[in-house]
Amino acid sequence: MDSQADSLSDLPPAAPKADNRKEDRHFVTALARGLDVLACFRAFDSELGNAELAQRCGLPKSTVSRLTHTLTELGYLQALTEPVRYRLGSSALALVPAGQPGADVLAVARPYMQELADLSQGVTSLIVRDRGRMLIYENCQSESYLTLRVAVGSRVSGLNTAAGRAYLLALPPAEQRQALTAFRADDRVSAAHAEGVLSASRDEARRLGCTTSFGEWLPDINSIALAFRPGQSLPPMTLSCSGPNAIVPPAHLLEKVRPLLRDHIRRIEAAFGVAA
Repeated sequence: MDSQADSLSDLPPAAPKADNRKEDRHFVTALARGLDVLACFRAFDSELGNAELAQRCGLPKSTVSRLTHTLTELGYLQALTEPVRYRLGSSALALVPAGQPGADVLAVARPYMQELADLSQGVTSLIVRDRGRMLIYENCQSESYLTLRVAVGSRVSGLNTAAGRAYLLALPPAEQRQALTAFRADDRVSAAHAEGVLSASRDEARRLGCTTSFGEWLPDINSIALAFRPGQSLPPMTLSCSGPNAIVPPAHLLEKVRPLLRDHIRRIEAAFGVAA
């Protein structure tokens, strides 16, 4: 890993992995694949071709071609000139108001995120769950050139990251079991391993008031995280403070950054009327 971790910013989202959905007669595979195609579009690469979409979705190009044709006919994609590339269409954009609560959370959280990033000299990320992984919804970077660079829209492990562990601990029991199963399937680890991660995270949260991942997701990358509740209309989200060990060692995160992270989480929840 180089000093700026630039290679991470070019990573595409992980392709969906095989699971037991074929046994679920209520699961509509074609619909899921179409939604996977739409999920590939992000602010920093809003125009994509079938080859790029196939790579990101882990599907044959012929399948993706049929999906993009259907989505274009329905107005969810707009086809551009040769060579054919696509961007989100009017039908997809009409769904944006339904996502407004997420934008409201970002407006509240961003100033706190920037303060945490500046203190840590790393990056503070707002992270949400996306099926069996965690998705980076927004980043605030410090001015340090020697920092972690993982693009918004990237999907990361649920079990090996502090953010995924914090998310699990914020869930009620039934939802926690479902999320743990999804994380375990995506990371391809045993049930015993996943249970061990959950148990260790509980113990850690009791001792520290947050979760950690010191070199467990990526070598030499450290992070701490804490989940918060953005009101009744959205699931738990997490704030994660991360950076290379050279400038963001565990002691710095725990001694300097952790108290401010806990304070800012309380402030964010208070802004949404969530009692401490």
